[in-house]
Amino acid sequence: MDRDGGVPSIANLDVFTTAVAGLALARAKAQPALLDRLCGYLITQQTPDGGWTFGESMGHSDVDTTSYVVACLATVAPARHQPALADAAEYLRGIVGEDGGFPTYTRGDPSEAGMTGGALSALTGAGGQDTGLLRGAGRWLLDAQHPDGTFERSWSLSEANTIWRAMEALDSLPDTTRTPLAERIDRASDAAARFLTEAQNSDGGWGYRPGDPSDTTSTCYSLLALSATGRHVTENPVVRDGVEHLLSRQEREGGFTALLDQVAPRPLLFDAPVFADIWALLALAACDGGTRHTRTGLEP
Repeated sequence: MDRDGGVPSIANLDVFTTAVAGLALARAKAQPALLDRLCGYLITQQTPDGGWTFGESMGHSDVDTTSYVVACLATVAPARHQPALADAAEYLRGIVGEDGGFPTYTRGDPSEAGMTGGALSALTGAGGQDTGLLRGAGRWLLDAQHPDGTFERSWSLSEANTIWRAMEALDSLPDTTRTPLAERIDRASDAAARFLTEAQNSDGGWGYRPGDPSDTTSTCYSLLALSATGRHVTENPVVRDGVEHLLSRQEREGGFTALLDQVAPRPLLFDAPVFADIWALLALAACDGGTRHTRTGLEP
């Protein structure tokens, strides 16, 4: 409780923002010493159940934060962080639903596209070999896709957020798991790319939903999703125009400003200005041919 007698919806975002910032910096090939500091902090925040909480001193691990932390650790140094990654994999295996999808907080809660995409990417990036679990999550994502190529929006106002997370997860599947699903994944990828192509605004950016004004965050998510479907800036005019729009939004000191996007606890909006820089760095790294998903680590 704050001094004014009220209770904030979120006490702090330290763990979550460090995880996504670390992932963005790792994919952008930041200095190893900086990445080691970020990962060192994240390791100290792992909870006894193997997961991570949204912020410091919180009591309940969640799939979203855990997925981003695992992605960061696995991208930077998977061998060095193997004990933490193994514990995290146990946490994720313990919370997966009977339908193959992942909820946000508690086993038995409804599975969500964003959480399932994040968990699937994390497990494959950390070297997960549980074919049944990976295939079940992949099937759940494919079944959850709407005919127009979208998914439920979950914790974001932007349609492109869950499209990105689902497409990156399906793209990251190891060949032994992907092969039986290959035709469905290709159709899902094409549907997602078609939706994003049609939703692009004349200025090259994207809004929360088709017809909405372009905003920085939705543009970043859309570029990440297109990258995960194999569309690249050197050969795809949609991606090229999107990158040009995103660069036009960059401010003199290098940062970005974005509209509020996150809704947590739903449907309450909250503002974390650093997210604009994080998503932009992730998107630019992906479009520049950087690491597209957590399968490729920086450590031999």
